[in-house]
Amino acid sequence: MDIRIDNPVGRVPDSSRMTVRTLRAEARGWHLGLRRGSWDVGLRSVLPRLDEVHELRVEDAGLPPHAARLLATFLHRAVARGTVVSGSLGRAVRDELPAALAARVAPPSGGRAGDLAWDVHAVVQRRAALRPLFPRWPSLSLVLVSRRPELVRPLVERLSRVDYPDLEIVVGLHGAPVPKGLAVAAGERHLVVREFPADQVFGSVLEDAFAAASGELVSKVDDDDYMSDDHVRDLVMAHGYSGATLVGKSTTVVHLEAIDTTVRRLYGVRESFTHRVAGSTFLLTPGDLAAVGGWPHVPRAVDTELIRAIRRAGGTIYQPHDVGYLYVRGADPSGHTWTTGIDHFLRNTREQWVGLLRHREFGTLEGG
Repeated sequence: MDIRIDNPVGRVPDSSRMTVRTLRAEARGWHLGLRRGSWDVGLRSVLPRLDEVHELRVEDAGLPPHAARLLATFLHRAVARGTVVSGSLGRAVRDELPAALAARVAPPSGGRAGDLAWDVHAVVQRRAALRPLFPRWPSLSLVLVSRRPELVRPLVERLSRVDYPDLEIVVGLHGAPVPKGLAVAAGERHLVVREFPADQVFGSVLEDAFAAASGELVSKVDDDDYMSDDHVRDLVMAHGYSGATLVGKSTTVVHLEAIDTTVRRLYGVRESFTHRVAGSTFLLTPGDLAAVGGWPHVPRAVDTELIRAIRRAGGTIYQPHDVGYLYVRGADPSGHTWTTGIDHFLRNTREQWVGLLRHREFGTLEGG
């Protein structure tokens, strides 16, 4: 398999309707809708037809080794390209799949695309399909700039648990003292700490903090948002298979502190090029950042200005999905560099929860 070919870019259909197909697999051949064929011909040719399918339900009647290998490869490719695979797979097929992917193929749940539970399952399954396709993980620096030292240590501790092999944490204190115990909070992760005067322009602080990072990739982190342990690997994988200049997630899962409610908004298409992503999820190479002039030296709207610079330079922006990142909108809007009213986040809501959504895939469960 080749990640340049078998990836989900532009292949995850929107959730306005649910499309399901059934693949019947027998020793003598396969059936997919009106198409059928032997195991030696034809199955590969129907793979593009799944690009508009949300879920492929597999009926495995028991296959000989050769057919099991072919079906497993087909299913692995289908999931990597964005289709959820469900059904009761035989042992022969499961043994040919990556173990993490085989463990995430289950009987149909009856859920619908666009519902959080279904989308989380789809993303977790797709991660398991994509992860083995990356032979090497580039070094990554997570860069946090904060004026609120009381939030820094807990966040550094959370960042230290991120599931990524070569991770550096860069902390910039903007007009605030360095909290005690940061080295302990970082654990075995490489930690870089810098202090900046309160009167230094925010964009300039970001520029200097990012200059202290040594990773092949750099990613911006805010002090009050939540992320799962898999979030940054999602971004790194998306950067690898999309070829985009800038990768990030959208502010669709939002905790609104003013009304103590978490909402999930649905708009646009997942796994697609877009015009904007959340600043606290930005990921790119230091070279691409430098090529557009670095962080704009402005006091507010730094994320918007960087996006504008990237687009002016002909760069591209990509969003994989919204699982793994929860944006916190504080009760005091002046605490954000992005100025907008609460009504903005109440449009196009599909699901909502009282209080902060507690979910492992968003890093918000108690104790982790």
